[in-house]
Amino acid sequence: MYQVKRPSHTEFVPIRNLRYHVHRWGAQTSQQPPLVLVHGWMDVGASYQFLVDALSPEFVAQRTIIAPDWRGFGLSEAPGHDNYWFPDYLADLDFLLDHYAPGQAVDLVGHSMGGNVAMLYAGVRPQRVRRLV
Repeated sequence: MYQVKRPSHTEFVPIRNLRYHVHRWGAQTSQQPPLVLVHGWMDVGASYQFLVDALSPEFVAQRTIIAPDWRGFGLSEAPGHDNYWFPDYLADLDFLLDHYAPGQAVDLVGHSMGGNVAMLYAGVRPQRVRRLV
């Protein structure tokens, strides 16, 4: 069984009338830009546990790292309808960044569907993204 090296702190954040679940690791406050990890379809933010555990202790100590569960995934609330649109994910990400990094560019990592959202977001809000993976 996998042994977690750096347990996350989880919290709920109100994002566009939904209760978003967010995993958080590292520094509570930091001079460094936050590292934001967004997951793919049918996945959850906790999937990034392996990545966070592989980061150096120095990196984690100096950065705030967050990984939300997208709307309707994991412990985040689902909208009152049965469809999901990319503009909703983009707006959710924008509000999430306003909450955790107001006025600051972030390092943004996306996997699968989260990669598509991250790339679209970087295209429409380039001033909010310092680095994109």
